[in-house]
Amino acid sequence: MSGWSPPKLSRGIVAGFGLASALILAYALLIQGALLLGLLPVLLIGFGYLVWRVVAAVEAIADGVQRIAEQMERE
Repeated sequence: MSGWSPPKLSRGIVAGFGLASALILAYALLIQGALLLGLLPVLLIGFGYLVWRVVAAVEAIADGVQRIAEQMERE
């Protein structure tokens, strides 16, 4: 098995996204008075992260299939 693993976000980036999400929600609630206005950007950030993880998983699967095909060609 290879040592490849999908890239992970550093704690600093996760903390930054968390802080940005909290600030967006606080602004939406305290200044605008509309919770949904704050939830939309937070949900878009979460959705973007999930898409990124799916792409990383598909890349890992494609890499594994390619390694299997190369091994079968050598045999």
